[in-house]
Amino acid sequence: MDSTLAALLGAVIGGLLSVLASWLAQRVQSRSQLLVQEIQRRQLLYSGYVKSAACCYADALQANEPDPGPLSELYGDIGQMRLQSSEAVVEEASKIAHRILAAYRDRNRTRGEIRDFLDGGESDLFVAFGNACRAELAQLEPIQAVQMRPSAPRRKPVRDASSPP
Repeated sequence: MDSTLAALLGAVIGGLLSVLASWLAQRVQSRSQLLVQEIQRRQLLYSGYVKSAACCYADALQANEPDPGPLSELYGDIGQMRLQSSEAVVEEASKIAHRILAAYRDRNRTRGEIRDFLDGGESDLFVAFGNACRAELAQLEPIQAVQMRPSAPRRKPVRDASSPP
């Protein structure tokens, strides 16, 4: 009787552990998928913002009156970032928008002046924004947590004195 009860109890415990392991694996997998989707969604938002900002900046260098269509798209992207991104990303995006508006107030440049301006490196609008975006996305990265764990030190293989180096 005791062995029957032990076998039954072992089967029940084994079954419960199997269900629990399955549930945990499914939970981890779905969480990872959600993080990957969130990262992709933010990457699309940030790349769209960069494209919009570049177009607006190019227009601002040549015109004094902003085109409301692209500028509204730019501010729409910033609004979306306010809903889902870190404060650092939103702050850098806002700085870019202010710099674009300031460029509209500046004098218009010729194509040669724009080329020289761009060659000078002063116009790189996206360095701080890109750094903020990368830092934010790195915090979301599901693989990052696995890679950051300290690994056990690896032993070097011991060579036989008779083998060549």
